Amino acid sequence: MSKKYRLCINPKDVALVLDLSPRQAQRKYQQAKDAYRKAKHQQLTIHEFAAYYDLPLAEVIDRL
Repeated sequence: MSKKYRLCINPKDVALVLDLSPRQAQRKYQQAKDAYRKAKHQQLTIHEFAAYYDLPLAEVIDRL
């Protein structure tokens, strides 16, 4: 059985994946959300985050 992962990512996850401080991770998260024109109440998916920063999806998922 394959490991299940979450659909959405949050700034704490961004800090883990990119090895950033919490504040820098918040900025990166917000940049990606702005690029996809997400409203305040909408979440950013792991796929969108990986695509925006041109990261391999498998590696992002492994680091979560």
